[in-house]
Amino acid sequence: MDQRTLYQDAIRRVAGRIRECAPEDLVERFSARSGFDAGSYRHCRPAFDGAVCAVDGSNAIILDAGSFAVAAVRASVSAYAGGARVCHRTTPLQVVTVNPGAGNEDFDALFRDCFCRPPKVHLDHDDPVRNTAVIRDTLEYWAAMEMAGELETGDLIVLDGTLQVRHASHDEVIENLLNLCNLRGVLIAAVTKRTSLTWDGGHPIVPAAEGLARDLGVPEPWYLCVSAAEGLIDREETHRWKQRGEQYVARLHPRAQRAFKVEIPKYYSPEMVERVFSALAYFADDGRVTGYPYPLLDAHLTTRIGIDAVEQVRQDIIRNMDLLGMSLADYTGIFGDYHDEFDRY
Repeated sequence: MDQRTLYQDAIRRVAGRIRECAPEDLVERFSARSGFDAGSYRHCRPAFDGAVCAVDGSNAIILDAGSFAVAAVRASVSAYAGGARVCHRTTPLQVVTVNPGAGNEDFDALFRDCFCRPPKVHLDHDDPVRNTAVIRDTLEYWAAMEMAGELETGDLIVLDGTLQVRHASHDEVIENLLNLCNLRGVLIAAVTKRTSLTWDGGHPIVPAAEGLARDLGVPEPWYLCVSAAEGLIDREETHRWKQRGEQYVARLHPRAQRAFKVEIPKYYSPEMVERVFSALAYFADDGRVTGYPYPLLDAHLTTRIGIDAVEQVRQDIIRNMDLLGMSLADYTGIFGDYHDEFDRY
């Protein structure tokens, strides 16, 4: 079999698997399996009298030697009230090593700086990218904790992601954050731009809920508690960590391109849930990404580590290697990548 035929077969196979995940009758299956009808979707009025504080982080690999890597991480908070930004903070750029294997001194030091205690579990991932993400999470949780102590009763903290954690060291951290918010009357939610949450053995849940709302003529903005249907959600993605929140799908604006998954603590009353979604909808009318809460967009834009920042950190490291008597040959021997050479041709 020639290479072109092999390639075409692979493309057809992949397209077929995508079709299996999202079959033509996806909405009909979802309706029958979930039991949701028009009354299951809750309408929310875009209105909010408090502040919404968004928390997001960014990370980037600067150099990778194979045996260890160097990364940059930071987090930002952006708070809005009445359509105006009332608070913005960004943590200093942290440059850390993210070596694979047992333990990570930079993670231990940062965790202790943020939470005044060592992490209960070492950072032992073999993947530098995962290590970097865990270190970024540390900064995000610290920033959220700081804001939870400053916001007023009825304000809302919005995390980018979920209320679950990707590392056991953060298990108590997120619990403490939820407890602090509950104590001070500050609401908290997590918005996920892209979710792996599925139902019935692998069907994506957001387009199914969105398609059913469209067929039923449910007007935006709406939200749907997909956790309400017993046994609907596949739980494979949460087998390592307990589920802290109820899972919702929400379309926050009539001109939104798509819906999002939102996670809210399980113990919230219907009135608290409605207040959360009213706040999210109130801040979802930005023309750049209509339907996405713009405090989160602002936090994302101000915290992201762009190519220029990566290159600046890389050059600063090279300059300091030179001060230590290391040559370009030393640098290339540690961090050189033949892909850089291949890209020249």
